[in-house]
Amino acid sequence: MNVAKFMRGLFQRKMVVLLVAIVLLFAVLYNAGMFGGTDKRVRITCVGDSITYGSGVLKTREIDCYPAQLQTMLGTTYLVSNFGLRNATASATGDLPYMQSQEYKDSLESKPDIVVLMLGTNDAKTYNWNPKEYEKGLQELVESYKALSSKPTVYLMRSPYCYAINENGEAEYSIQADVVTGELGDIVTKVAGETGVEVIDLFAVTEGQDDLYTDGIHFNADGYSLIADTVYEYVK
Repeated sequence: MNVAKFMRGLFQRKMVVLLVAIVLLFAVLYNAGMFGGTDKRVRITCVGDSITYGSGVLKTREIDCYPAQLQTMLGTTYLVSNFGLRNATASATGDLPYMQSQEYKDSLESKPDIVVLMLGTNDAKTYNWNPKEYEKGLQELVESYKALSSKPTVYLMRSPYCYAINENGEAEYSIQADVVTGELGDIVTKVAGETGVEVIDLFAVTEGQDDLYTDGIHFNADGYSLIADTVYEYVK
């Protein structure tokens, strides 16, 4: 074996990998406006609760939550930002109203071109559920994003399927599975129609897919991949 030839080949391969990495880094920085130009990336703001945040994959959240997976799928010409807040509600009377949070303020300042909004699972908790307040809060949220100067396209995503763990029809964390299945979805459809936004029906694509869940509410990496795939088809 010609050791010198082998070492030259190894060095050349490493240089090719390094060159590719430099080109990719340059592309990311260029699209972000780091060389004196403007940031041309399409900005996608993901708004929601722990399902958006990435509960279920907390140890690998930075790569496995659905916004992170969506970023990988879309590439460097997009900027996907995660403004998920665990336990958040759309309703102002819930135990953690999203509109009172720092995540909400940050999401408004993100200059989005696209907003993907999903709240409702925590609203469906036994001690939170108030359909009138949920509808009111959801509508206010949609309108607040539509009113931004960046004029984003807003998608209202229906909360995913969750499965009951007791005879009372409750899922984990006192979430009422029958509310998520029925009334909550009806309200999402109504608000979308009244505000003129499109619905991404996450419930339909997750119903019965129990193997994708960690606790009946939150997802494993494959589950979040399914969510990312679903959103990708709308925003690509």
